[in-house]
Amino acid sequence: MISNTTVTTSPELNEEEIIEYYEKCQVDYEICWHLSSYMSMHYGYWTKDTKTLRSSLNQMNLELIKEVNINRNDYVLDAGCGVGGSSIYLAKNIGCKVKGITLTPSQVEKSTENAIMNAVDSMVSFEKQNYLSTRYDDDTFDVVWAIESVCYAYDKLDFIKEAYRILKPGGRLVVADFYAEKFEDGSKDEEIMEKWTDSWAIKSYATTEEFINKCSIAGFHNTRVRNITKNVLPSIKRLYYYFFPGLIVTTVSEALGFRNKVQTKNTWSTYYQYRAYKRGLWRYNIISSKKPLKATK
Repeated sequence: MISNTTVTTSPELNEEEIIEYYEKCQVDYEICWHLSSYMSMHYGYWTKDTKTLRSSLNQMNLELIKEVNINRNDYVLDAGCGVGGSSIYLAKNIGCKVKGITLTPSQVEKSTENAIMNAVDSMVSFEKQNYLSTRYDDDTFDVVWAIESVCYAYDKLDFIKEAYRILKPGGRLVVADFYAEKFEDGSKDEEIMEKWTDSWAIKSYATTEEFINKCSIAGFHNTRVRNITKNVLPSIKRLYYYFFPGLIVTTVSEALGFRNKVQTKNTWSTYYQYRAYKRGLWRYNIISSKKPLKATK
């Protein structure tokens, strides 16, 4: 029997667990991932000319911008905005208007501070909202943008349907995220994947095929897939190199009361993501799709 992503009958998300993860683990991103200066919480995009993690974080933004041809006249929803890095980058470098949403109140506050510090607060704003059921009207945005956030939805169709609803006719969806390969139920592969996703408060990843199919079900067309696993490989390795010294530090710190179990699990995520990669259990895609000019649903 082949393992599949859990399908639910209504939008479902473990909001409290996700909020706890980001509130408690933000310090890890600040230490290891330039969060304070580059405001990004993703793997980045490495080319043969990329020399630093900082450059890779900016390059991921550029890749998504090129993928769906974002211009200054677009209104973009950054779905799962973190501390606002992509939203601010879009406003500063493209000149477009952006709305960022996140479940975590502290991220709304930090994103707003970052926008003011970068002098784009007139173009960018942030709210606490669930991307599975937003308060926006139909046909509001030109682009829905999501980097490593859709993975949190139990059923990715819930997110895709909501993106379709709030996009204008002709609007574009662009997602950069992790996608599972198929594996046997009850296998060692399943165990490794579950340990990895659990360490990040994620239920499970969709397969590429599932995600494409759900885009079609929602009404999207012209879905395109770019497998960019090779372009995130330096970050996969970088995280793995953090594991052994990080495990020593977090184990001792937790015993002394300076760290907690959520942070220790986050340290273990660096190990499991690498093991899962080496076993061929996941890939990293940029997937884009379009809402037809004339609705098909």
